[in-house]
Amino acid sequence: MILFFDRSIGIRIPRALALAGIPEQIHYHQEHFPMDELDDKWLPIVGQNSWTVVGQDYSYHKNASEIAAIKQYGVGCFYLWGAKAKSWEIFHCFMRAYERIVKADTNTKRPFIYTVAKNGQLRSVSIP
Repeated sequence: MILFFDRSIGIRIPRALALAGIPEQIHYHQEHFPMDELDDKWLPIVGQNSWTVVGQDYSYHKNASEIAAIKQYGVGCFYLWGAKAKSWEIFHCFMRAYERIVKADTNTKRPFIYTVAKNGQLRSVSIP
C-alpha cells in the first residue's frame, strides 16, 4: 500500500509518519501537484499509481467529475476525521485507524471510500 495524503491533510502528518518509520510509502499532494490543482486532475494520476488517498475532503463522492475519476481509475479513499482539529489529534486518529486502514485497503475491491471516525472506526461510503 502506498499512501497519498491530499492537500487537506497538509505536510506535517505525512512527514511525521515517514520519520516514524511507517512501513508504507508516503506521498503528499504538495510533493507532486500545485496546491490549487483540481481534484479531478490529480485523482486519475493517484489511481494510475495505485496510491491510496487519505484526506479530509468529504465531497469526492458528491461531485460528478471526482466520482467519475475515482471509478475510472479505481481509487481507494479514506476520509479522515478532524478537518478542524489540531494536527496531533488528526495524527492520533490516523494511528488509531491505521491497522483497519491497511486491512480495508487490502481486502476491499477498488474503487472504495471509507470514513475514519475519531475513534479509528471505519465506515464504508456508498459510491453512486
